[in-house]
Amino acid sequence: MMNRFLLRSICMLCATTLLISGCTYHGKIHRGIYKHSDFDKKINSRVMVVSDKHFPVTLSVEDAQAKYSYRLADGLPVAIADALGTLFTEVEVNEERYRKNYDYVAEIDYSADVTIHLGRFLLPNPIWFRYIVYPELTSHLVITMRNPQTGYAVARYNENSTSLVPTSDTDGLLWTAGLLKVLSLGLLTPLEIQIFGGKLRKVIEKNIAYTLHQKIMPAMADDRLNFTKEHLTEKTNTRVDGEFMPFMRATVYIHSGDSMGSGFLIDPRGYIVTNAHVVEGQRDVSVILYDERQIMDKTDATAFPTTETLGNKVRFAKVLKRNKGRDLALLKIEGDNYPWLELETNRNAYRTGKAVVALGAPLSIEWSAARGIISATRDQNGVDTIQTDTAINGGNSGGPLIDVKTGKVLGVNSWGRISEPDTRSLRRGTHGLNFAISSFEVTRTLGISQPINPDELSDLQD
Repeated sequence: MMNRFLLRSICMLCATTLLISGCTYHGKIHRGIYKHSDFDKKINSRVMVVSDKHFPVTLSVEDAQAKYSYRLADGLPVAIADALGTLFTEVEVNEERYRKNYDYVAEIDYSADVTIHLGRFLLPNPIWFRYIVYPELTSHLVITMRNPQTGYAVARYNENSTSLVPTSDTDGLLWTAGLLKVLSLGLLTPLEIQIFGGKLRKVIEKNIAYTLHQKIMPAMADDRLNFTKEHLTEKTNTRVDGEFMPFMRATVYIHSGDSMGSGFLIDPRGYIVTNAHVVEGQRDVSVILYDERQIMDKTDATAFPTTETLGNKVRFAKVLKRNKGRDLALLKIEGDNYPWLELETNRNAYRTGKAVVALGAPLSIEWSAARGIISATRDQNGVDTIQTDTAINGGNSGGPLIDVKTGKVLGVNSWGRISEPDTRSLRRGTHGLNFAISSFEVTRTLGISQPINPDELSDLQD
């Protein structure tokens, strides 16, 4: 009778544990994970680490067995502040709306993934061998230092770090662990998840501290000249775009969900052309114009009612047309009298050797220009494309490829998205191989001409 009662109690305890814990681990990154001495000479500047924007509040990591969720909002900004405090005289964690009270603003981006590796080795008896599980954590940390008065990035530090996660399976036979799970009817799995989740949290904290101490902070100390007082004035950040100014003013910066890209105006009433993959899955996207890139005061609700400004004045564009197969999309923002660019639809103008310039936001560095030539014209999977040696990187997607001599748009930068499989494979180890979708293809695919006739525009297409 007693044995039956004891067995029932154990089963109820295990069931309760399974119900409460489940297959998800919840934790948070602790404060005080960065503990290193100050640099010999500090930079006399006030720095604010943004605590409420520009980084994920929660980090989710998954493997084949469970999902592990960690709250970053408490520990990560504090860790960044502790690290920056070793180089700058005054560092605080604060809300983004108070940015103008500081000399620099530090924005954070962080992500992590777990990869399970499985190896084996022979025991002294050649008949038997042992499996060993190697869970490996790879974390990705980005810190962007911005001038809060102008919104320009003064410096950006982008580093990865990889570490093994200790696990009990490394000391035992895999089949033994599996047998225990079977005998316990799987009720030990939640306990195992909670133990592994705690170990994973410690490795995440260790990776953050290591990346800051060994990689980012030494690089930032070497860049101390970038953080002199001269960099804090509006005058030193004034752009001198010269002959490219008209092109820049018609090029836009697009923020869509978790991705960013470029586009350009083709009509004074606010019609914009970009790549379909830049606005994938969205019906409305955020757009920043060259002439409106200054910081907005979000405490003034009458001047700008939205709360999502990305450090600039943001407009919202509606996705009117989208063709995924040819990677083109047409957007529209409210208003008129916008600067715009003319499409060159005459294919005879796409001549090999012609000087061109690509505009856009490579790696989110807004309104950058890169010069090159047309390398060739190609028909790739039925899409009329222009091959160029002009530098086109992530973020350039959707921006214009412009004829330097005439100022007309020859194509839409696509960062190699429109290419045959063998070309994509080749491009991973090749420099100077980039593609743009021709303006001829733009008008043919989207069914438009300049000026745009709104009555000819059909509904959203995918």
